[in-house]
Amino acid sequence: MTVFLVSAITLVVIALAIILSALIRPTEADGPDADHTNLQLARQRLAELETDIEYGRIDPSDYDAVRADLERTLLADLSNNDVLGTPLRSRRAIISAVLLGLVIPSAAAFLYFVFGTPQAIVGDATAPQTTAGTENRKLPPVDVLVEQLEKKVAEQPSDIQGLSLLANTYISLRRYDDAVQILERWRLLDPNNSDLLARYADALAMANDGVLTGKPMALVERALEINPDQIQALWLAAMAADEANDLPRAISHLSRLQKLVVDNQEAHREVSTLLASARSRSTSSGITANKPPNELPSSGQSKLRIAVLVMIDPSLAQQVNQSDTVFIYARPTDGSKMPAAVARRQAVEFPMRVILDDSLAVMPTHKLSNLDQVEIVARISRTGDAQATSGDIIGATGPISVAVSDTVTVTLSRVVP
Repeated sequence: MTVFLVSAITLVVIALAIILSALIRPTEADGPDADHTNLQLARQRLAELETDIEYGRIDPSDYDAVRADLERTLLADLSNNDVLGTPLRSRRAIISAVLLGLVIPSAAAFLYFVFGTPQAIVGDATAPQTTAGTENRKLPPVDVLVEQLEKKVAEQPSDIQGLSLLANTYISLRRYDDAVQILERWRLLDPNNSDLLARYADALAMANDGVLTGKPMALVERALEINPDQIQALWLAAMAADEANDLPRAISHLSRLQKLVVDNQEAHREVSTLLASARSRSTSSGITANKPPNELPSSGQSKLRIAVLVMIDPSLAQQVNQSDTVFIYARPTDGSKMPAAVARRQAVEFPMRVILDDSLAVMPTHKLSNLDQVEIVARISRTGDAQATSGDIIGATGPISVAVSDTVTVTLSRVVP
């Protein structure tokens, strides 16, 4: 407080000194002053008077009267200047200086109390902290927050909200095994929650390298029995059916899902793409919705397909926008840059599942089924261009057989320089 007041007063005094000194400083006249001028004129007139007498232009008897008159005039001029004292301009400057000396400090104090922070002068310890002060406080590290949440769940094991928060936290940290344990505890408390069952199925599949068969599908089916419109369960069911080459069931799930996500432009576009692909493959293979999945034709389009699970390194997840484009493609291992199959998706959500097959071939003569080995590549494009550019995020697998039966996982883990 003392430092602030001293600084403020000092600044005001400096300002006054600069302004007032310019007003009250004596100013030099542009020419000689009045007294000096009058004296010079009087001396000149007296010299002229003596010259007139010398040359007989004035009678000597008039000299004394003229000289006395000249002296009276000079005396009157000098007296007037003494009465005037300081010039009128100087007196006005002094008056202005006095007024400014009073106005400037008063105005500064008034403006500070209106627009400033007067309570800071008295050092009110009870005043609330500023937003900036609050923002400067750092949040605890993630592991500390997780420990606090784990402690809360341990103290209140039946708190469904706590279990949900902890499960979501584990999933975001890719601690799928821990998430599965928490979700199982949650399921025992709330067995008919379709949202929980779908989330449990997804976490269980992720903990098992993306495999949906077995218990994950049992959970999905149970979720759809409870709520046929559970969106996450429909996604998982459609992907599982596609991976199993059960195209009629995949089309059925995707058709229902398409109607549910009509308000989500990105999700609707992705579902529509998957549905179009499934229908195209179904038509090419001669499969109809009323045919059992095991009655597949012996000829036609190749049944070869590669199920791909695209994941992203958590350290790069914050750099991804939902408007970014994800390219997933199978590339030959013989050095050719021409992909054999390309899928294009929006970066709406990770992990992302896609199916690569001959229906996604870039050229009819360059299909996935014509190769023995490929490399699976995933790339997030900022611009949507097929050509990689600086700033894109990319990931790739090593060489794999096109006849691989397990889901292939590719992790987006590197930024293109």
